[in-house]
Amino acid sequence: MRLTKCIFLFLLVILLGTGCIPSHQQEHNKELSSMRELPNDKKEVTPQFFGEEVLTPLQINEALFHSVADWKDNNTILYILNNAQSSEVHTYNIHTGKTSLFYKSEFPILQVEANEDHDMFLIHTSPSNYEAELVIVNEKAELLYTTRIESFELNYIWNHLKGDQLFISSFKEDWTYDTYVLNVNNQKMTKNQIHQPFIQWLDEKHVSYLKWDQEKPSLTAPLFVYNIENQSETLIAEHVVANTNFTGFLSTIELVDANGDAAVRFYNNENNEQLMEMPTRLVSLYSDWSVPYLDMDLNKDILYMLEVNEAKTEFSLVSFSTKTEEKNVLIQSIENLPIKLSPSGEYALYGGRFEKIINLNKVSIEELITFN
Repeated sequence: MRLTKCIFLFLLVILLGTGCIPSHQQEHNKELSSMRELPNDKKEVTPQFFGEEVLTPLQINEALFHSVADWKDNNTILYILNNAQSSEVHTYNIHTGKTSLFYKSEFPILQVEANEDHDMFLIHTSPSNYEAELVIVNEKAELLYTTRIESFELNYIWNHLKGDQLFISSFKEDWTYDTYVLNVNNQKMTKNQIHQPFIQWLDEKHVSYLKWDQEKPSLTAPLFVYNIENQSETLIAEHVVANTNFTGFLSTIELVDANGDAAVRFYNNENNEQLMEMPTRLVSLYSDWSVPYLDMDLNKDILYMLEVNEAKTEFSLVSFSTKTEEKNVLIQSIENLPIKLSPSGEYALYGGRFEKIINLNKVSIEELITFN
């Protein structure tokens, strides 16, 4: 009788131990290793651990990996793979591990950039060293517009208020440039009269830019808002190091003194009046200031920025609420590398090739890409 009870207890422990490993997690690991899509007749299951969604790293051959390009939606990234024959954009669900081909080109793909609504995607390819191909597709990768322009280097920015509008700067090898405005829905790209290569959209009729003096190099520049309709400009601020605009805000990083004391200032988009500011610091380089990377969660009105410490020896990830003007240090000892928030603001791509991800709910940095 005692022997029977012992056998029964031993079997019970084995069964309970096996039950601690979720069956869907085992199946998910098999999917990840084979990099196959889920069959259409099976429901996609999001792995969870004690109610929290699990982030699943993507394993890639390092020789093929170019970069993570952007967010496709709240849970899906777009990443670029290059080989000798072609260049491809793939999607990857960071929770389920599902991956699929999004776009393929015979030319090297340099970048993929989503508009504010994530319903249009600019794919920049390079047919040659002196030509750029611009391909605009929707979320299903259906072609909306394509064109080629002469270009040695290319810069572009979506209008965050008019989702089908792009400002494009095309540089030649001697660094002379042309600027264009592309309206995707109208299938029209026209040369632009703005004689500034780097602008920030305010709305359909206004842009902002730093007006650098080419004859007298300096560490800061005045910031102007330009009215496209009447071709007039208005001075907003002096001693500006960087300018980034968001829906409802014009934001600047302005130098306060020669020691690197600075301020992130927010201005009203309509009347250009200053609304608030966040004191900060800048670290100097040989010929300019190191501009901290930042992005803004428009759902919660929170700015995230990489800020140097007082000793100027390391950076921290800080948050600043434009509602309460409260500033918090989230992660210490972090490199000043690019960040890009997901549409929901729960995550941020991070790193030189966006190979890491910041979970802003858990306030942790995790591997997004692992190499095999």
